Amino acid sequence: MRPLTILLLLSLGFQNVGGAPATARNPAAEIPAGSEYVVGISPFLDKSVKDVIYRGLVRLLVEDLPLNSKLRVYDAFELKSITELSVPNAEAFKSPKTRANQFAPAIRDVKLFLAEEHAKPTNSHSSFEGAIRLPQFLDFLSENLRKTGLSPAVLLIGSPLYQDPKEPAFSMVDGYFPSDGHLHASREQSVFGFGKDAGPALPLNVHWVYFGDPWVSDLHRERVTRFWSLYLERRAAQLATFTGDLPTAMQSFREGAKPSPRGWTAAMDSKIEMLRVSRNVEITDWLTRDDLPDGAPPAPAIRLGPMKIGIRWAPNIDLDLYATPAPGGDTLFFQHVRSPMGYYYKDHRSSPGKEYEFIVFEAPVDVREVEVFVNFYKGYCPGGPRGEVRIEFDGRIYSAPFSIPAERGNLGRSGAAAQEFWTRIPVQEVLKIAAAG
Repeated sequence: MRPLTILLLLSLGFQNVGGAPATARNPAAEIPAGSEYVVGISPFLDKSVKDVIYRGLVRLLVEDLPLNSKLRVYDAFELKSITELSVPNAEAFKSPKTRANQFAPAIRDVKLFLAEEHAKPTNSHSSFEGAIRLPQFLDFLSENLRKTGLSPAVLLIGSPLYQDPKEPAFSMVDGYFPSDGHLHASREQSVFGFGKDAGPALPLNVHWVYFGDPWVSDLHRERVTRFWSLYLERRAAQLATFTGDLPTAMQSFREGAKPSPRGWTAAMDSKIEMLRVSRNVEITDWLTRDDLPDGAPPAPAIRLGPMKIGIRWAPNIDLDLYATPAPGGDTLFFQHVRSPMGYYYKDHRSSPGKEYEFIVFEAPVDVREVEVFVNFYKGYCPGGPRGEVRIEFDGRIYSAPFSIPAERGNLGRSGAAAQEFWTRIPVQEVLKIAAAG
């Protein structure tokens, strides 16, 4: 027996390497033969988990795959093949020793992929730790596997938080998740949308394992889990396993486990936007609290610094905040939630009695250049919406009322004919800079 084969078997716990095949399990009795299996791995996994992943995949190859099956392993971010193999329908391939021998090149491919330090994309707002581009990977599988006529089980190994340097507005890091509007959008509108000319979807059974704790809260985990479940259903697939435990995911993958009914349905009238779950309540205290620490603060002593701008209003209508840090700068709003200057946040919980959203300019802005507008996006409000704007600047919180004359929303349309659906927030007046000179 070759040294590599012996090393593999010993590392996986097969002590009887020179005698009869190990018989700890009978995978052929657990998995239907004639099946296809796909593993999609992130190239950006942490070093601390690579060894356990390698061992799990080697065990899958030498012990768990049934006879007369095929395995394909892909880079699920760069959409490249790592390796593939077929298990013949032959008695000899019930032996782990035979498989370790015959599949040594495929095992080496997996080992080299995991050992390599793959260069991450350069992006100041994302770490790309464990990143997988699921929409693109599913498109890739659809193009490459449809000709087989089979519906493979899919094991995803990587982060559940979507990150893509080409699509930064759709990142799920820092508590973000997509609204249900993405599930009804076109691919031109959202990376999570669906193309009109797409071919038949593959009814995949997806098992997803991630590592560490990528969530800002339990609510963030629930919202992302719900979205991916609905997204896969939209593609005629199903999310069977979603876990941070590799043995659980591997077992579900090899045994073809089915998802438990969750009863989730997508809202039909949701706007296409990225919503955010905050890590703690303090981040919104300046906006959500009813009493302000200083009811009539003086004008700020500075004109350049970080700024928070937020709006509060009565429920049952949808108002949107837009803010531009300076002429020619990126406008932050619900469809552009990040920029080098800061980020946009919207309360997605429809809090009883109040709704709110805000924009944070983390980089210093000149208060004389900031432009802020509010749009009446959707709903009906006799007499027009009224609300409150708050600005946190120079350690103080400033407040002022605002109103919009229109009684119905206009879905964000702008232009001369849409002026009644918008109101400008006079930042300098709210900060008392104009009055103070």
